[in-house]
Amino acid sequence: MLKLNGLFCLSLFISLNSFSEVRGPYLETSELTVGSNHVCAATTAGIKCFGNAESLTTSVPSDLKKASSLQAGNRFSCGLTDKGIRCFGEIPGTTKKDILIGPKELKKPRLLAVGFEHACAVGDGDKIKCWGKNEQGEGTPPEGLKNISELSLGMTNSCAIADNKVVCWGLKNTGSLQVPENLMNPKNLTSGWWHHCVQSDEGLKCWGHPFNDTITPDDPTISNVTSGGLLNCGMSSSGVKCWDETGKTFLLPESETTKSLKVGSSFICGLTEAHGVMCWGPRSGVYKRLLSFVPAGGIANIEKIAAGNAGTCVYGDNDEVRCWGLNPDGSLDIPNQIPGPLSVFSLGARRLCTISKEGPKCYGGQRIDFDVPKTVGDVSMISSGGYQICAADKSKVTCWGEDVRDALQVPKNITNISQVSSGFTHACAVANNAVTCWGGTGLVKGVNQAKKMTNPKAICAGGTFSCGIDEKGKVSCWGKKIPFAGELGKELFGADTTAVLKVPKQINDAVEISCGLSHACAIYKGQLKCWGDNGFTGEKLTPKVTIKNPRMLTAGWNHTCAMGDNGLNCWGDGINLQMPKYSLEK
Repeated sequence: MLKLNGLFCLSLFISLNSFSEVRGPYLETSELTVGSNHVCAATTAGIKCFGNAESLTTSVPSDLKKASSLQAGNRFSCGLTDKGIRCFGEIPGTTKKDILIGPKELKKPRLLAVGFEHACAVGDGDKIKCWGKNEQGEGTPPEGLKNISELSLGMTNSCAIADNKVVCWGLKNTGSLQVPENLMNPKNLTSGWWHHCVQSDEGLKCWGHPFNDTITPDDPTISNVTSGGLLNCGMSSSGVKCWDETGKTFLLPESETTKSLKVGSSFICGLTEAHGVMCWGPRSGVYKRLLSFVPAGGIANIEKIAAGNAGTCVYGDNDEVRCWGLNPDGSLDIPNQIPGPLSVFSLGARRLCTISKEGPKCYGGQRIDFDVPKTVGDVSMISSGGYQICAADKSKVTCWGEDVRDALQVPKNITNISQVSSGFTHACAVANNAVTCWGGTGLVKGVNQAKKMTNPKAICAGGTFSCGIDEKGKVSCWGKKIPFAGELGKELFGADTTAVLKVPKQINDAVEISCGLSHACAIYKGQLKCWGDNGFTGEKLTPKVTIKNPRMLTAGWNHTCAMGDNGLNCWGDGINLQMPKYSLEK
């Protein structure tokens, strides 16, 4: 039995605050920390980090398998290990990317806190050691602190609870040192950039710039408050409640199952009751869900895989579906369970489309022009592309969506249809044992080459090209040159110097083919081969591991997935967080 044990998306080249929701199978998570633009988590497979590439200048050290009290700052992270405190990334105050603060520097560290660009820890005898920036005295704690129970750091200030009192040090002119008087039994100390909050017998108290008691919500149910940047959030009876420096209070959507929180500079992440991860951030002045990793388990015997624009979905036992990747327009807002069994499973830029005994259905997305038209009846084929979705029965092809470059202008009198495939702005069909393509006006050329294929057995439409397999297993590709595309071409709008695109010579007896935006892949003689554009990272064409017995081949715009004897494998450009970095095992 093959199980979807969980994936973690590790490479992200853009800020969490600039991408839309991500959903994906995910390793079970026990601890979470949020920095200025990155997130680190303790998972069942070790420490994993993702976020802004500038915040991930050094990946997690390969030998760092386990750490507790994970803390993230600006471009660096730290955790407690059995050998001491381990920090990695762009560590302030040193050019090293990986440091260990061992017993010689601090014996038996028990408390660890990371601020924006400094960190402090408490060890034996209540000794405090700080490292990183100390321009405002934030790294110079007062002497004589005893019985230290909590530690929390901001941007230019640090605070601790010692002898049941809150003590702060660092920059003075932000009000961060003006701790409210007579705090009884303070606990749950937390810090933003220049402010701090604490729970006490008198309730929640905040001080510093720009927060004070006058902009603290009057909600007695708020607990477990955490701060970051200019934001505070806490658990309430109705979900996660947050408030900003203006006093504006808002609930985070879909936060009812959140059990713990961490707040970064401008986004919020939490652990769910199911040990998954969910993050929220601002969109047009409103906080919305940015990403959601669901915990492992639940999908056995993967039956279908679909790769799209910047996402991937899998379908398996019990009609369950899991999707992960970028979700700019809600195209991955897919139910975890859909009506099955499925005969077709196709993911494009706008929708995931399927065919079951209930007929054709398309999921996700926000635009009604991509809904299945009522005029589409009992079809046996459906393909979700870039700007269009096409469906067909044996006698008719219907396309809907946006009519970009005539993508919806299906030729008349197409009959005996056996296949249909939607590309970026064009589509192709096998009809009357020949290939017919339409759309892509001004981009897709050489379609007459398709007509020379003998009894085509499989076709795929890509960015500005198409490919097919004939009855002898020979692969042919035709179309127009594409940017960065190697053998598939170099210029998107340049002269069409060749309509017949080169296919690697070793490919013959092909049984599967799939087209991406500017690359193509085929399975032949038990092998898998991709060609064309190798991507921004040079990793788009070659799987990370050897895939034995490849099958269920599917190419997205910049990534590819296939099943093998070792499980599900995906590879390609990670810039859109559209592919997992690790193969799944049985």
